[in-house]
Amino acid sequence: MAQASALRRFGCDAALALRLFVPLPEERRLLGDPQSLALALAVVLATTGLAHYAIEISHQHDALAFNAWSAYAAVAGLAATFAVLFLIALTNDALDRLVAMLTGATIVQAIGVVGEAAIDQRPPLAATIWVGCCIAVTARVVVREVEVDWPRRLAVGVAVAAALWAIDAALPNSRLFQEAAAPHQAPLNVERIYLDQPRLVKNALAAVLPSRSGVVDTYFVGFAAYSAQDVFLNEVRHAQALFAAKLDADGRTVLLANSRQTVAELPLANGHNLARVLEAVAARMDQEDLLFLHLASHGSSDYRLAVSFENLGLNDLSAQQIGALVAAADPPWRIVVVSACYSGGFVEPLQSPRAAVLTASSADAVSFGCEHGREYTYFGEALYRDSLVDDDYVGAFERAREIVAEREAQEELDASEPQLWIGEAMAEKLSGSASSP
Repeated sequence: MAQASALRRFGCDAALALRLFVPLPEERRLLGDPQSLALALAVVLATTGLAHYAIEISHQHDALAFNAWSAYAAVAGLAATFAVLFLIALTNDALDRLVAMLTGATIVQAIGVVGEAAIDQRPPLAATIWVGCCIAVTARVVVREVEVDWPRRLAVGVAVAAALWAIDAALPNSRLFQEAAAPHQAPLNVERIYLDQPRLVKNALAAVLPSRSGVVDTYFVGFAAYSAQDVFLNEVRHAQALFAAKLDADGRTVLLANSRQTVAELPLANGHNLARVLEAVAARMDQEDLLFLHLASHGSSDYRLAVSFENLGLNDLSAQQIGALVAAADPPWRIVVVSACYSGGFVEPLQSPRAAVLTASSADAVSFGCEHGREYTYFGEALYRDSLVDDDYVGAFERAREIVAEREAQEELDASEPQLWIGEAMAEKLSGSASSP
């Protein structure tokens, strides 16, 4: 009976917390007792684990591993929240209502985690709005429990919201589960790999031929940034072979990759190496030459390209960082392909009058085919295997977009909506290339 009574009280508090998300008057107050708080803590821990697991599974990872650092961060965030509420209760003579405050705040956090999972594949603004909404409801929970005049209640609400927003901003944006490293393999020798990078970059660039006088040369740079799934390396290799065989780029290609297959022979796909390679390749180009840069990895809804290689601790690259790297190298003409989810969000940072940007999806959509063992992603297959046969890049993209749309419709997948943006000067150049014999 006691257990049933505790569950009933917790259920009443959870229902009230849900009602507080609706901006309407609500006279009832939280029951808030130690048993309800204990149940709320258990629920938020279980909900967080299940929601984070569901999110990572939806990203089609092959295997997941528990991320202890994320667990530490979650506990630290909860402790910081409890500390803020204790100070609020102490300074407003409301310690008798502290347990109710903590119970309500914990339930709201559990609801917030469920919402996070529901909007995982939505634009970044949706996540920001949801976090703000949960913080506002938590502040409402606290304000309702302090018995002071309205000006002071307003100050309490603002203080709680500001403190919770600061806590959220300070915590790392990581989940309780992450993609597991390949099984049955020895850890990478991090020091040796990093010390080897200058030599590998130098060797890769030494094989790149200079521009030929009187010839419009094409240079290809491939960037396969996610080691746990070999589809990205396979895709850039196929693209490299296509450019060497059909687009006269033989001797003018460079690959950067995160893979055990290539760690001893190719430079890592990280921001530092990409900057060095782009600058060196651009220096070899004449004013009419074209750089074709293919970036392949997972993308996130905050427009970051995943850069990952087991225990190397590589840094992801934001769309702004990639745009800055390309702009700093300043190749005379450039086409950039971003083969990743949410890659439409990379278009604006890469824009230039002499640039074209092709993406596998729109800014608020995922792309498909990034499973281990595949030769291409859906977009890469449609573009490189099925469409690109000469330097009619625009025509190839349009054919690839139709192929992808038909395949997604057949498989009943949400449309990825590949994007194409072309600068004014580049449009003239490509139009001339496509019309030439």
